[in-house]
Amino acid sequence: MAVTIRLSRAGRVHLPFYHIGVFDRRVRRDGKPIERLGFYAPGDAKERVRLDLERARYWVGVGAGVSPTVASFLKAAGFNLRDATARAKGARAAKIKARAKAKAKARPAPAPAAPADGGTPPPAAPKAKPAGPPARKAKVRSANSKAAAERKRKAKAP
Repeated sequence: MAVTIRLSRAGRVHLPFYHIGVFDRRVRRDGKPIERLGFYAPGDAKERVRLDLERARYWVGVGAGVSPTVASFLKAAGFNLRDATARAKGARAAKIKARAKAKAKARPAPAPAAPADGGTPPPAAPKAKPAGPPARKAKVRSANSKAAAERKRKAKAP
């Protein structure tokens, strides 16, 4: 699932308030988040931004994208986004390589082509026929449509 850390607007007219959350990319702007990480209150003098950096670090580590606004909040808090994403990509690449190695080990060795005693080789498997277009079905007509088709045919005949 592709996720992103972004803002969702709350508040009222001319007095915005934003929740910072982790959202599925397909969710609408003010939709339900997977997890709330904090808030941004542009008009508040006391506490403009509150952000849970540990959870943000986790989500970036598992591959979540970050909106430009939230990226600026993370940068202001001292979070190095470039290093975190590079580390996450490296960890994911290592996991993929490990899975590929395990899969290669789990595959059985290919059978020998000819028997060692000099006998006849096993018969080859038959080749599959290429799939052509599907066969056309005959049209099923009701009694009324058959009668109408017959009337048309008689009308066309000279």
